[in-house]
Amino acid sequence: MMMTEAEVRLPRPPGVIRRALAAHPLAVDVFIVSWYFIGIGIGILIDVITSVEIFPGQTDQPPLSIHLQWPWWPVTALLVIAVGVALLFRRKYPLTGLFVTLAVSFGIDGGMALANGVAILFMLYAVPVYRSVRAGWLGYAVALLVSIAQVVMEATGVLTVETGPGALVAGSDPDQGVGAAFLASLMTAVWYLAILMLGINLGNRRRYVEAIIDRAHQLARERDQLAQLAVAEERSRIAREMHDIVAHSVSVMIALSEGASRAVDAAPDAAADAMRRSAETGRTALAEMRRLLGALHAPGDGAELVPQPGMSELPGLVDSFRDAGLQVGLSISGDGSGDRGQELAVYRIVQEGLTNVLRYAGTGSRSEVRVWREDRRATVEVRDFGRPEGGALPVTGVGSGRGLAGLAERARVFGGRIESGPVPPQDGGGWRLWAEIPVSTDARVGGAAPHGAVGESGAGSGSGTGAGSPDGGSERGERR
Repeated sequence: MMMTEAEVRLPRPPGVIRRALAAHPLAVDVFIVSWYFIGIGIGILIDVITSVEIFPGQTDQPPLSIHLQWPWWPVTALLVIAVGVALLFRRKYPLTGLFVTLAVSFGIDGGMALANGVAILFMLYAVPVYRSVRAGWLGYAVALLVSIAQVVMEATGVLTVETGPGALVAGSDPDQGVGAAFLASLMTAVWYLAILMLGINLGNRRRYVEAIIDRAHQLARERDQLAQLAVAEERSRIAREMHDIVAHSVSVMIALSEGASRAVDAAPDAAADAMRRSAETGRTALAEMRRLLGALHAPGDGAELVPQPGMSELPGLVDSFRDAGLQVGLSISGDGSGDRGQELAVYRIVQEGLTNVLRYAGTGSRSEVRVWREDRRATVEVRDFGRPEGGALPVTGVGSGRGLAGLAERARVFGGRIESGPVPPQDGGGWRLWAEIPVSTDARVGGAAPHGAVGESGAGSGSGTGAGSPDGGSERGERR
């Protein structure tokens, strides 16, 4: 997508006339071609007038140029048109146009030689501006060789033409000898060199400005791409937070509501208490969603700001699942690192793990939460022992498929990893979710799971599957 200069915020080029000429290149080209034809017409008129006998008996008037006599004048008209076309398309084909102009001008004398000489200067200037410096030097060499060839042919009497701009200063009379011919060639070389240097200077400046503008467009595109990536990342983060809030709260509310419906006749007080807890869980989830969505509004909207949950909120989280009917054991060892981002990740991992236990193992199931905190990393394990005999049916049909994927993304942010999978029956059965979240940068280079964690949970080292492994997809199909 091409951006405008206003979007890139480029300064306006200086000079009203320069901007007008740059904005209408075709009009400039037509203007130059028109004046070339006017110059040719004036040259032809001068040749005709000087060849006509003005006074009776006058014998010193020069003869009419052969290219203006029949049958050569139609060919001359075609050659003039060819030079006009070369001037018109000099921006696109400057080197070819220069060669065409040199070929047409070779051997042309009289008043037309002046107009053709000016056309050569225009074409020589256009080559380094619209092509390259190397092409400009090539055009200069060819133009100079053609001019020298005409000088030599004039000195030998083959041609009687004015050869290039130098001949207008040094003269073109073949009787003047080699010195005049050399001076004419030298003056022509200087004229051509001056025009070439002007074209090289303006051409280099033009290419430099175009490179700067192109770089500005590239930076603007990169800026927009980075902004889009930041928006996508923020959307992904909000989606993960919303999933964690909704999945946990809805699962707990469903479990409490089902328990209340079963106990409404036998234990109405317990049923009423369960419904109050369900309502409180819903209000808490609604408040968290409002705070999360309020952060998306303008700064002056007054969104309520509260700290993100961390490890200190884990006991309250576990109590909410106990109220929903899970038998949860919590074990936290070690000192915290003070990294709030890491603590939020640990909190969300425990929340997602217990939500999956409630969703798939059902109320009454037993689970254990263990957190090992070290200076450089925190290790989390959420383990359940399957659905208890005679327990309530699991809460199904509320999975979004993004739970473990979101946890894996959280772990990748810190350079950590997550493993999840079923525990073999000989080790107690159930499901195990294990995660390692590094703290410092030097600790984010792959760490292994502590042997104690595997031994305590009773899960073998091969029971878990990396969340990013090919087998992870099938496991998430069961628990998401």
